Amino acid sequence: MTSRAAVFGILSILLASSCMVSEPVVRQRGRSFFSDLVYAAAAERYREVVEKKFEAQDHSYVLSLLTYAVTSLYGRELESSRRAFTAAYRVDEGNIPEAAKFYQWLVVDARTVYRLTKRERELVHFYLGLNYLFEDDLEGALVEFKKLRQRDQDASQLPLVNFYMGMVYEKLEMYDDALIEYRDLREMGHAGRHALIDADALVARVEALRKGEPGVAPGNTELVIHVDHQFPKSMGKVTVYADGEVVEALPGQVDCFEVQLTEQELARKQAQEAGAIAARAGIRILAGVLGRHFLGDSGDDLAEFFADVLVGKEDENRDKRAWGYAPVAMSAERFEIPVGTDELRLEFFGRSGGRLGTARYPLDGGNRRVVQAAGMRFVLAGLAEEFYSYQ
Repeated sequence: MTSRAAVFGILSILLASSCMVSEPVVRQRGRSFFSDLVYAAAAERYREVVEKKFEAQDHSYVLSLLTYAVTSLYGRELESSRRAFTAAYRVDEGNIPEAAKFYQWLVVDARTVYRLTKRERELVHFYLGLNYLFEDDLEGALVEFKKLRQRDQDASQLPLVNFYMGMVYEKLEMYDDALIEYRDLREMGHAGRHALIDADALVARVEALRKGEPGVAPGNTELVIHVDHQFPKSMGKVTVYADGEVVEALPGQVDCFEVQLTEQELARKQAQEAGAIAARAGIRILAGVLGRHFLGDSGDDLAEFFADVLVGKEDENRDKRAWGYAPVAMSAERFEIPVGTDELRLEFFGRSGGRLGTARYPLDGGNRRVVQAAGMRFVLAGLAEEFYSYQ
């Protein structure tokens, strides 16, 4: 008993000392702006996280699978993104054999610990709808947007759902259905050129198409810019340049899918988890050494016991409430640019009005960074600091 008390006393002193230096240090970056948005490294990292969590029987791996899916979508890896999103919601439904069609290793795991929230499921179908749209599969896109509506009738009040469903109906030449979506959008208050979405212009376009008139001005082509804001501080305007000329400015928010922790909760959670991981590792090493010295073979068990008591169990520290990079807000705009435009440049601003950075998007050639589908061009950007590239 005396030996155990001595070990506990030593560990308490060491823990107190480690707590004094475990405060996370934030390195301040000089005043600079990102020059590009890069997603490949984040996608690869989360692919590895999925595999590690699955091997560790951590059933919250479905969250990491969703994060991998959305970062792949930002990087225009459409097949990888579609497979991951589809597998994730099949796992969530408990349909493991169907999920295994996309990732064979899922077949060995028939249990689901983490259940997606209703809004998370809606967001999965929303992104799958975009994925099919970008692959020029309009029927597939429509199916996913309809699934979103079926899961929640309130989705009829999400303007970006109307925006994209109307677009798909329009491209399928189902003009009456497109007008229903756009007019509903107008009834939500999105009317006029100063609205977040100019539903009047969308209605006018469809009415012209229905009469056999061109929906796009001669010499122009259509472009859709969609920006996901992963954190509130990035929710500022986005200025769009076509070959150096300003053509449009997107607002900081058109729609909102609030499925993740608040910025303050996330920062606190990350700091807690980082501190807990470091403290747990140190306690295990120290307690193992001291325990084996005083107690022999039972020292390893004592090390695990102290780690659980002093910093909490790993399962309790793990965030299972939401998946990474689910946006707190979205913004999108549809407009026209001159045929023959070589490059787009997006300039991003934060919620406080300060400039965050820029990203360039060549429209054609081997360095093309836009998606071409349904006779349109699409740019999808995610704004999380991990994606920022500085030069």
